[in-house]
Amino acid sequence: MSFVFALPLSAGAAVGTVHKDFSAAGITQLAVRSVDGDISIAPGAAGTIGADMTYDAEKCELTAETRGKMVFLEARRKKRWQFFSFGSKDQPCAKFDIKVPAGMDLNPVSVSGDLKVEGVNGPVTGKTVSGDALVSGSAGLSLTTVSGDLEFSGAAGKIYLKTTSGDISGGIVSSGDVEARTVSGGISLKVLKPAAKGVFSLETVSGDVKLGFPKGAKAAATFHSVSGEQSNNIINDPEAGLKIKVETTSGDLALNAMAQ
Repeated sequence: MSFVFALPLSAGAAVGTVHKDFSAAGITQLAVRSVDGDISIAPGAAGTIGADMTYDAEKCELTAETRGKMVFLEARRKKRWQFFSFGSKDQPCAKFDIKVPAGMDLNPVSVSGDLKVEGVNGPVTGKTVSGDALVSGSAGLSLTTVSGDLEFSGAAGKIYLKTTSGDISGGIVSSGDVEARTVSGGISLKVLKPAAKGVFSLETVSGDVKLGFPKGAKAAATFHSVSGEQSNNIINDPEAGLKIKVETTSGDLALNAMAQ
């Protein structure tokens, strides 16, 4: 079922909010597409996906539909506005505030808006160009941005993080498969329970890399830095199943054991 929303314009104002509920029965994924507005997703009732969508009805329209096992929400500019510059974060085309059942697969994408996911504890695949991403609680995490920062906590499962000029920072509950890439930003990760096997691959050009593990953790670690300093106080065991590869050009590298 598909819905295209167009709010009636009141005198002097074109911005309004619509609410839409979807039954979560048989739905496994939520996909959201926004031009320049923020996307916020948090846990809600077990059987319902609820979305509050605030947008400028003069410049853009909203689509809300089910596509098989997916709920799809999109804000797109009307044709007569497509050749104008995007809005600002203060006056976005549209922004989304969504509640979903715990564990749902999430795929939020915004061009210049921020992404925020709180406590859903399912897979998250988020993309933005100039916005920041903040995720707490995930089972599988992929975040990419060009000029924004990536921040997360409570992450588990496979983790992929990439930004060009932003920083990457986060807390990992348990994972043995982590890839983080940035050009001019830093990387700072804390791991509460590393997996027995896997690969941590971290790379930056001009930023520092800080990686913290529990005291007594073992890993086969290899560092490479052209002009930065290096430090390592965890147990470096070449035979360990967990491999750590860290590269930077001008940044410092630090692999530290954290206090219990």
